[in-house]
Amino acid sequence: MNQNNKLIDELKIALKEKSITYKAIGIHLALSEGSIKRIFSNYDFTLKRLEEICSLVDLELFDLLERMKEKELSTEILPIKHEIELVSDIELLLTAHLLINKWTVHQILSNYQIDRLRMVQLLSKLDAMRIIDYLAGERVRLKISRNFTWIDKGPIQQFFNQNIESEFFNCNFTSPGEIKLFISGMLTKSSNAEMQRRIKKLAVSFDALHKENEPEILSDKFGTSLVLAMRPWDIDLFDQLRKPETRKTFN
Repeated sequence: MNQNNKLIDELKIALKEKSITYKAIGIHLALSEGSIKRIFSNYDFTLKRLEEICSLVDLELFDLLERMKEKELSTEILPIKHEIELVSDIELLLTAHLLINKWTVHQILSNYQIDRLRMVQLLSKLDAMRIIDYLAGERVRLKISRNFTWIDKGPIQQFFNQNIESEFFNCNFTSPGEIKLFISGMLTKSSNAEMQRRIKKLAVSFDALHKENEPEILSDKFGTSLVLAMRPWDIDLFDQLRKPETRKTFN
């Protein structure tokens, strides 16, 4: 696939993320929905038309190119030995975490108790793991995208799960910037599936805001975590009173 087609495919992804339909694009460009479908299927774009459609998703053409390049460079998943190495060295894990969240090396050195020599060692290790390209002048280029995933139930997920349980919820969630909601009800399987779809969409919105805030100065941003969870569940004390023949399995 040539670079132009890859760029259009990335635009399709951006439009889908914003739930923008061919019909909406047609209205924006004063063209029929059928014409828009043909333009996309034939990859028939002028520069002006491409820029006009990018404006629908609040992207400049440069932003779209960066999204495409980020995916081309990305490492999809790390070998388990690299995850083990990361969780065994907190400074290494912290540096990887911050770089993935678009901190600069200078910002890390200015905010954390890591000296320059140690930073060179950490960056060299992350380069060897294909998490970054370590460039001249203490610059780095990420080799993983925001869609990168850790190994399911692997060392990194286990590390963060342990810290979520012991630290994240050790809080009343009453201070500025904090919120906790617990909602319980009776849902059918189809409604459960719909809620899961909406939760995943909320996660996409969080990631989009993270991306939007990247140009903002560091002093105006705060490390922020969002935990979303839902499952068919009853409090065990209540469940003990249920008649055995009325127990149900969600499958």
